[in-house]
Amino acid sequence: MPLLPPVKQFVSDTGVRVYRIPCDVFPRLSGRVYLLLGLDVPTLVDAGSGAETCMRQLYEGFEQVRSEYGEPFELGDLGRVILTHAHIDHFGGLPEIVRRSGAEVAVHELDQRAVSAYDERAVRSRHAFDRFLRQAGVEPQRRGAVLDEFGYLKGRIQSVPVTRELVDGEMLDGIRVIHTPGHSPGHVCLAVGDLLLAGDHILSRTVSQLWPESVAAWTGLGHYLDSVEKVARTGPYQLLLSGHEPVIHDLGERLEQIHQAHSRRLERLLEILHTSARPMTIDELSERMYSRQQGYPALLALTDVGARVEHLEERGRIVIADLEEVAEEACPVLRYRLA
Repeated sequence: MPLLPPVKQFVSDTGVRVYRIPCDVFPRLSGRVYLLLGLDVPTLVDAGSGAETCMRQLYEGFEQVRSEYGEPFELGDLGRVILTHAHIDHFGGLPEIVRRSGAEVAVHELDQRAVSAYDERAVRSRHAFDRFLRQAGVEPQRRGAVLDEFGYLKGRIQSVPVTRELVDGEMLDGIRVIHTPGHSPGHVCLAVGDLLLAGDHILSRTVSQLWPESVAAWTGLGHYLDSVEKVARTGPYQLLLSGHEPVIHDLGERLEQIHQAHSRRLERLLEILHTSARPMTIDELSERMYSRQQGYPALLALTDVGARVEHLEERGRIVIADLEEVAEEACPVLRYRLA
């Protein structure tokens, strides 16, 4: 388990005190939850995964805010939870926090059903992801393991009523909402003066995880890149505070690095197809791109390649090679070649 950074205070040019509280959202993944004080009501941005260790670390973080920074904050004072997006590592702790605080919940409309009707979203998402894996050519024995890592299971999280649906461009108690779909349909970044709470849209070390639009609308590389450009037009920002990884000091430099990383991966996919003697499935392309992965890394590799394949196909760079087979089967394996 990597060592977590300490709780740290950041102050916006509008006087809002933002406390970064780190926690282990999954066994191999740490996250960041943010407590905002100095607004009309104390506000939490994201809520952790709900895992026992994560919640303990979150409550310990609140105690450090009190003891080390002199803030007279108690959980019962919390008036609002804003979700950057409805992925489990960001909203799994929401039911407990709302139960203990009575806070209202704010999320973009495109992600709100995952929060307010979790079981429905879990069933539909799992079906969509299974279909993607079948069309990607993943063999049945591996498909079950990857589906388990997907994590959307009925009953895993208790649904929570959404009090407010966030709208792109609105000001909510001094926080500007910027809708940035791509990593999730309803992902938002939150501008607090000269600080940008970027969720998982922009990370300091890794490229944000992509999802194929066949799994979830408003995801995919095209929407993500459009949202990157959208953020570039806002600001300027002193710092970007993300849902994982360290603080970002130079937005322009980081966005250029992200563009270069995506260009390299797209060119690599085209190169693989160019040198292949036959059309290839997403699973085969994934193995060539990232070697054969197991467990959660296998899911990340497949969704990354799947989103890029969709992007290239939509733009006419690659095509499906076996159209007759596709036309005859209900859920065919798709094989691609260069256009």
